[in-house]
Amino acid sequence: MVDRQIGKYRILHTLGQGGEGIVYLAKDADLGRRVALKCLRKDAHPGEGEAIRREAAFLRDLQHPMLPVVYELFHGNACENEAPFWEDGWYLAMEYIAGMSLHNYIETRGGVREEQACLWGEALLDVLIYLHTRKTPVIYGDLKPDNIIVCQDGSLKLIDFGAAFLRNYGEKGDGRLALTAGFCAPEQQGLAGRQPYADERSDIYAFGRTLYYMVTGAHPGKPPYGRLAPSLYNPLLSPGFERLVERCTMEEPGERYQVAAEVLRDLRERGRFKRGTGKRGFLRRVEKQICLVQTEGCGCFAEGFRI
Repeated sequence: MVDRQIGKYRILHTLGQGGEGIVYLAKDADLGRRVALKCLRKDAHPGEGEAIRREAAFLRDLQHPMLPVVYELFHGNACENEAPFWEDGWYLAMEYIAGMSLHNYIETRGGVREEQACLWGEALLDVLIYLHTRKTPVIYGDLKPDNIIVCQDGSLKLIDFGAAFLRNYGEKGDGRLALTAGFCAPEQQGLAGRQPYADERSDIYAFGRTLYYMVTGAHPGKPPYGRLAPSLYNPLLSPGFERLVERCTMEEPGERYQVAAEVLRDLRERGRFKRGTGKRGFLRRVEKQICLVQTEGCGCFAEGFRI
């Protein structure tokens, strides 16, 4: 079988695909390194690769340890003997990040402990603060477990800037809004006859939903749609952590945290490990342990949850 080749890149296999494009694992024939090669679906965007060029421009100008490095953007030509889906089109070559999506991680292993969720939460907030506090803020627009990679060393990487946009102060987004069920904020959906929009608080909402998913293993896009308190899945969660998730995910943007730095402050000061001290704290922990056993016994506990 002849290797499939796009420019200098030899295609190894498919990493994933969605509505906008397909991502392949490829090898750079010149440098010998593996790359993630994203190809824009021509049937999804007839505008001559505008979406993928926009994503390349975002990543080219951003430098953060949690963001992939962009190597090049090019227009590739497929060989005649390749499969029908190998069309001429725009390709984005990026750093290949070995690991698995947070979605697959949670689906495979169950929810994580509060301590681990807080560590990952701090990392995600750090990159959101970096994006939101740029001279012209960048709204990520589609924060969700599928766009977060758990690396082999346990660190996180944020991928896929296809829904990101620049926001000028006084404006509410620019019309390119992702609508991932369970994670997109209500204002992105344009509910109650409102004009859809997104801003920094929309990313905070999605962050709160992602935290919820981390500690419960329950996808907020499926019934009962994240309406149950996280402690019903994991009674050992601290009250401060649960309050933080609740405030991040308020329906009205004005009732949420307004900036990611506020969330990070509370996650560090009161959202983590605050379970009480002394006799009262001990009794509270015992009560939670009893509740946990009862919940497991009735089959209501999140399957595969690890504590």
